[in-house]
Amino acid sequence: MSACSRAIGSRAGKTVLAALLALCPFSGAARGATPAHGTTSRQAREDAVRAIPLDKLPVDKRSKIKSLVSDGSVFRRMPTRMMQCDPDFYAYLLDHPDVIVNIWSALGVSEVRLKRTGNDTFEANDGAGTSGTIEYLYRSPDIYLLYGEGVYSGSMFSKPVRGQCLLVLKSGTIREPSGRSSILCRLDAFMHLDHMGVEMLAKTFQPLIGPVADHNFRETVAFVESLNRAAEINYPGVQELVKNLDKISDQTRREVSQLTEQVAIRAALADARRPSSERQPPPLNTARRSAVKPADPQKR
Repeated sequence: MSACSRAIGSRAGKTVLAALLALCPFSGAARGATPAHGTTSRQAREDAVRAIPLDKLPVDKRSKIKSLVSDGSVFRRMPTRMMQCDPDFYAYLLDHPDVIVNIWSALGVSEVRLKRTGNDTFEANDGAGTSGTIEYLYRSPDIYLLYGEGVYSGSMFSKPVRGQCLLVLKSGTIREPSGRSSILCRLDAFMHLDHMGVEMLAKTFQPLIGPVADHNFRETVAFVESLNRAAEINYPGVQELVKNLDKISDQTRREVSQLTEQVAIRAALADARRPSSERQPPPLNTARRSAVKPADPQKR
């Protein structure tokens, strides 16, 4: 095996693309089929491209997207997931991924750092040599487009390795008669590494990055669902956790506090609508006990 191949198979090589996906720690949602595994099929890729509302974007943002959805990039559709979550809470966390990253930090489950630099932009660092930026190119109730640029500057390569990623997040909410909601989740990703051919990316990186990306997607959705559940059944504990978030603004902290209170109230009202035979006292739970750590590329 060549030195280049060993580097690609190393933690550093995996981190370059895995971190591009992790830079935006959120997935979106979509109605439709629910595959249990990720896919790189041509059909899924074409479906993802058709979903992009290019006609609603300014020229400069279109150019970023077109360069990444071309045949010179690697595509992956993550496994579709469903979670029970308050739609307003979910939407807020999509717009404020720094809240989730701060919670991970407060719980000691991740070293990823995410700093808001504008209404639609963030700076990110995974704590393992990869840093980058995230830009929200488009937002609507049912689709989010996010563009990320990252660079790995660790010891495994003589020069920094740069890459780009486009995330296409789709949203669909299913409302129950009781008032509770489920969100069906899907995430499509287009990835590119500078100065590396698509054939090498597909044959060498994709088998390594795919399982990591799928795992991070599943675990992030599970974390959001558990956080929503913790707000429903252990509202005081979640409020205490929110008070300890020190990497978000005071206004954001107040908004998260108010939202989790609304989640608790809505859950109580929804439970009251259920027949008494269907009500079961939930086990004691907290956001800390429900926390899920994102995958470490080194362990995949």
